[in-house]
Amino acid sequence: MSKRLEKLGCGIVIHGDKSSVSAELSGAVQMEGWCAAVAELLLMDLAQFEIAYMVNELPISLEEKKAVLPGAIRMARRSDEVGAVQNALVEYFAERCHLQLEGYMGFRMKEYRREWERCVLKAADELLLDAEYMELMRVLAAFVKLRSPQAGDIYVILNPDGSCTFTDDKDIRIDYERCTGDGIMSVLVGLAPESITVYDLSGGRCTSLFDNLQRVFEGRVRFFK
Repeated sequence: MSKRLEKLGCGIVIHGDKSSVSAELSGAVQMEGWCAAVAELLLMDLAQFEIAYMVNELPISLEEKKAVLPGAIRMARRSDEVGAVQNALVEYFAERCHLQLEGYMGFRMKEYRREWERCVLKAADELLLDAEYMELMRVLAAFVKLRSPQAGDIYVILNPDGSCTFTDDKDIRIDYERCTGDGIMSVLVGLAPESITVYDLSGGRCTSLFDNLQRVFEGRVRFFK
C-alpha cells in the first residue's frame, strides 16, 4: 500500500502493520489518491487471490488449475476499471472512516466478481479446447504414419492476402481464396504427401500452423519465410 501511495505522490503517510493500516487525509487530492491506491489493491492484488480461489473450485486436476490461473488473471485485469472503483470508494469514505477489504469486495464488488468467474470459466474452456486440439493432432499424426503416401512433393504458398496455393511436382495447381490452418491441415492429411514445403509470404502469422504440421507430418515438412 505504501509503495502505491508513494508512486501516486499524494503525500500520504500510513501507519499500521500487515493486518491493518490507517492514515490521516487532508483535502480532496489526498482522498482521491488514497482511494486510487485502495482501488488498485482490490483490483490488482486481492483480485488475484479471489480468482485463485475460484480456479481451485473447478473440477479439474491440479496441473490444469495451474495452467488456467494465469490466463484467468490476464483476462480479468483491466486498468480502465480502477477509475470506477476509485470513484465508488470516494463516495464510500465520504460517509465512513473504516474499510474492511474482504467485506467491501464481497458486498460492493459483486459485478466484478461475476466477471472474474466468467474469466475463470473462459480460461478453463480454452485450456480444454487446446487439450482436445492437441489430442486431434496426435490422432492425425498416427493416421498419417499408418497411411501410405497418396502424393509426392506438395508445395504450399501462403499469400499476403490470406489466400493460399497448392502445387505438386506434376505442376497441378489449386488456389484457395481463404486458407485457414484447419483447412490446410484437412487437405494435406487427405493427400498424405511424401514431403511438404511451405512458403510463408503472409508476414509470419502462421507459426501455429507450422507447429501443427510438424506434429502431424514430423520430418516430412519444411517451412520457409
